[in-house]
Amino acid sequence: MKLQDLTIDQFQRIAALEFSPALNDADKRVGVVAIVEGVEVAIVRDMPATALTKRYKSIVKEWNELPALAYKRKFKAGGKWWIPTVFTDELTAGQLIDLMDMNTTDERQLVQNLHRIMATLCREAGFMGWFPKKYDGAGHQERAELLKNHAKVGDVWGVVSFFLLSSESYLKILSDYSKHLTKTAQGL
Repeated sequence: MKLQDLTIDQFQRIAALEFSPALNDADKRVGVVAIVEGVEVAIVRDMPATALTKRYKSIVKEWNELPALAYKRKFKAGGKWWIPTVFTDELTAGQLIDLMDMNTTDERQLVQNLHRIMATLCREAGFMGWFPKKYDGAGHQERAELLKNHAKVGDVWGVVSFFLLSSESYLKILSDYSKHLTKTAQGL
């Protein structure tokens, strides 16, 4: 299986292994290959070392190619069509508030919160798979879990990358300004 075909949940489990200081490189390789191949760790441990190393290297290569993915204007996950918002001027106030609650500057946090970020950026498609429905902040957690378990990395990574790159400075300014206002209000 390709890395792009994994669900967000599988991708997050791989990242947790890769970022773990408690595991050695050999255990990381075995765990990553087991997740990508969808098999038990024992089966991967029985693989010849050369085959394991070759497969792991191909996964790392796919990981490094993720930033080149173009964003999709529409994708299907969990039996529903989703339309992502990639430009900050198209965000609703609710989406913006939900995004400001997440750390998007740290790669580990970004991957850990990928499903939450996508739940904020995406709205369910309405009429005939087009025209996004209104953003529903109350349904954020349910949407995040659905996307975590069903959305494919190949469908979401380009959206998150494009959005964060295009809006990084705007979100930083907005976050700093909000912190300033909070401090000012507390000082009154």
